[in-house]
Amino acid sequence: MNVMEQICEFVKEHFEIGDDPDFGLDVNLFDEGFVDSLGATEIVLYIEEAFGVQITQKDIILYPMNTVREIAQVVERKLGEQ
Repeated sequence: MNVMEQICEFVKEHFEIGDDPDFGLDVNLFDEGFVDSLGATEIVLYIEEAFGVQITQKDIILYPMNTVREIAQVVERKLGEQ
């Protein structure tokens, strides 16, 4: 399972999205109400634990992380820096 698939599965399970037809890799998780600010923190903690990377405040400011695809791209970038 690749990075994007892992993040997608975590989001779907953790936020009880299931098979919602409005959910997809490019849907804004916050604008569409799938995730709130507390959920964003939970996603960051999951990423740091699951992939062994640190998401800093600078990362949050520099890179959009509103969709599963955007989050996966940041994780892959961080993994490439290791």
